[in-house]
Amino acid sequence: MRPARPPLPPLLDAGSPEQRGRRARWDFVEGIALWNMWSRSSLIELRRRYKRTILGPAWVTVSLLIFGGTLSFVWAGLWKQNVVDFLPFLLSGLIPWTMISGAIGESCCVFLSGEGLIKNQQFPYTVLLYGVLTRNALILGHNLIAYVIIAIGCGVQVNFATLLFIPGTALVIINCGWMCLLVAVLCSRFRDFQQIVASLLGIAMFVTPVFWAANQLQGKRAIIADANIFYHMIDILRQPLLGKVPSGFSYLFCVVSAIVGWFIAYRLYANKRHRLPYWF
Repeated sequence: MRPARPPLPPLLDAGSPEQRGRRARWDFVEGIALWNMWSRSSLIELRRRYKRTILGPAWVTVSLLIFGGTLSFVWAGLWKQNVVDFLPFLLSGLIPWTMISGAIGESCCVFLSGEGLIKNQQFPYTVLLYGVLTRNALILGHNLIAYVIIAIGCGVQVNFATLLFIPGTALVIINCGWMCLLVAVLCSRFRDFQQIVASLLGIAMFVTPVFWAANQLQGKRAIIADANIFYHMIDILRQPLLGKVPSGFSYLFCVVSAIVGWFIAYRLYANKRHRLPYWF
């Protein structure tokens, strides 16, 4: 027999920070313990999205290659760069950005899509959040296969620095976690926030060094990259994909952001979790 999972701690006083915090901690821990549920549901959701298609989830990768290849051909000519050099650079930025923006974008509706479960069952709501992160991590894996083919064709070096992609991915997912949680809670409470997030992601894609290098910004404008968490998250994945070591500042920025971000997200979630069923 499987051991019984601990029940949701009671909330006898909604104004008690201790009781709210205990329920939030239960939610996070029990959500991770149900890894088999959210990992399997992520696979099922990916299959459902691309059901009856020839390529299935590989369409995400094909679309990315078409977009990146076309953009590289045009922009390399505009900036007088070699397509063979620019294509790996562009894809190494687009692949992390696709995962980051995809996870944040999906999290806008993650609690709203689980309205039926949240209203009728007591379960860790973070299961829904973990599912979003897993789905986009799987898409990252699909896209990496295509990048490896392009990188080999373009002569990108594979060395010890390439292994830094693994801890970099873990750090990026950790940062995506608190961003997604904040967005999920705020979008559940304020429906207009979903449109704000969509608009900000559209703008962030162009002001973040995805299509261009951060060193192209000079003077005071350099703060656009230096103070941009998305840039540092992309940088700790892009540089290993290009066979280079990311800057220590990018790692430090991401670590500090993860600590501060999860502190804020945890406090918000602990204070508002019990209200989620009443926001639908």
